[in-house]
Amino acid sequence: MNFKLDKNSFEHLTLSEIQAEANFLSRRQLLKDEDLNKIESAINEIKQLLNTRNPHGFIVRQARLSDIDSLESMVAYWAKQGENLPRPRADLMRNILSFAVCVKENVVVGCACLYVYDSGLAEIRSLGVSPQIQRQGQGRAIVEFLLDKARRMEIKKVFVLTRSPGFFAKIGFSATTIEALPEKILKDCDKCRKKNSCDEVAYEINFSY
Repeated sequence: MNFKLDKNSFEHLTLSEIQAEANFLSRRQLLKDEDLNKIESAINEIKQLLNTRNPHGFIVRQARLSDIDSLESMVAYWAKQGENLPRPRADLMRNILSFAVCVKENVVVGCACLYVYDSGLAEIRSLGVSPQIQRQGQGRAIVEFLLDKARRMEIKKVFVLTRSPGFFAKIGFSATTIEALPEKILKDCDKCRKKNSCDEVAYEINFSY
């Protein structure tokens, strides 16, 4: 069956997804080598331009299995500080595609995941940045990366439980109540050792399509 792609077919794709699609078409001999080279050159030019506008020199991207040691260390560190729940290595590996990482000079300096519930509600979890490199904007960059991902997935609501409400308010989240998030209560809150003395507040952001 023949079909024709228009410009809107690639409207919500990331640069990495466009690169993957180009390679796929090339392998199927549906894209000439010279056209593949043009796409790769354009992507590299875009990356170079963006790098010149990045004063702190970090990028946010989809997590890979090669990041697992760094993810495990980061999540464990902030769990010990009481800022998030501990997560076993096996759980991190199973959910690697839900994670985003912030990378500077090939070192992971931050992470978070977008956990999607059966209802379509999503939660930003396991947010943490390197204790050696803080207040450079990587936390906000990770959250905004995951919000963009949520929009592409057409998720209507993203929420977070946090002890830093001001941080999320600046990104566009608004206050809600934990009781308004039954999926979260059933999954984690009932098992949490701080269930009866919780010091976190719930914030959410809603999208319309």
